[in-house]
Amino acid sequence: MTEAVFQAPKRRTKVHERFEAPLPVSLDEGHVVFRAEILAHHVIVTDPAHILLLYQRGFFGKGVFSRSRPEHVISPRWKYAGDRCVPVISSKEYQKRLGWARAALQTQGLEDESVARALETLAKPVELSSEGRAPEQSGAGSDPGEEEVRTPEEDASHYVLVELSEDEERSRSELRINPFTLMEYLQLSYEEAFFLVYALGCLSVCYGGEALSVTQVWTMFRSLQPNFSSSYAAYHYFRSKGWVPKSGIKYGTDLMLYRKGPPFYHASYSVVVDRCDESLRPFSWKSLAALCRITGNVSKELMLCSVLTPSDVTEDLLSSPECLKRFSVQEVIVSRWVSSRERTEQEEI
Repeated sequence: MTEAVFQAPKRRTKVHERFEAPLPVSLDEGHVVFRAEILAHHVIVTDPAHILLLYQRGFFGKGVFSRSRPEHVISPRWKYAGDRCVPVISSKEYQKRLGWARAALQTQGLEDESVARALETLAKPVELSSEGRAPEQSGAGSDPGEEEVRTPEEDASHYVLVELSEDEERSRSELRINPFTLMEYLQLSYEEAFFLVYALGCLSVCYGGEALSVTQVWTMFRSLQPNFSSSYAAYHYFRSKGWVPKSGIKYGTDLMLYRKGPPFYHASYSVVVDRCDESLRPFSWKSLAALCRITGNVSKELMLCSVLTPSDVTEDLLSSPECLKRFSVQEVIVSRWVSSRERTEQEEI
């Protein structure tokens, strides 16, 4: 094992994005406070404007329906129906959404006859007015009693153009109400959310409609994730050094470290985080060698990150984020020794 010496990151060959100034720096908009909700133990951002800024300026979170960037759309194909540009979907996809709508209505305790009538209404073709306008409707996945301001794309997603035939020569399509609207939300990890709350002061986390204080957020995240104090200390440490930490579960580690962000560079390091006053992860030489081999096969380096805490740190002290000021972080690179490479280097000397 050797002390961590950060290597130059590997650039991606094709980059289709422009690097934005990371949060909270913004000369045009001033200091913005974003809003997140805790729903079913997940930290979710629902405001489209907030989603865009949080991801673009620091690559915080991931889309709930996307691999990373929140870019889920109903369909990649859109056509005009009257004055609206709406997504085009197949009849099979439409039936799938009707099934989701049926399940949503049944969970509300409606009788089968009422559910059938509602689905029949949703499946009727929408008649355009003489001006080419479609009537304002809402699908089964939305709350008809809730007034909200929608972007043009969100408004258009309440309708779909259903292709009734796969034969292009005799293709026929109908404008219908979208029976089940799926909105793309941004999901933040606990570490990402607390960094935005505690370090940058640009996120308000709400639970049950009430905004939580910094200490309340810390307490809740510690109750939901037992190792949160050490995992956050490591996250804060790497973020402060300019890295973008993301989940490393895909490679069997805690974090992956990116320079600038995933669109610009491949991850440079796979990081395993442990707190030294806890039982260290039970690595055998065999499991450590396997993890090192996996990391090497994907052109990354394995890093062991130790969060050091003083021996006098008590549970009362850990109940407040003030304890982070007494933590320190040490990282070590784990390298796999290859005998043939060692012989070659000796011969060159």
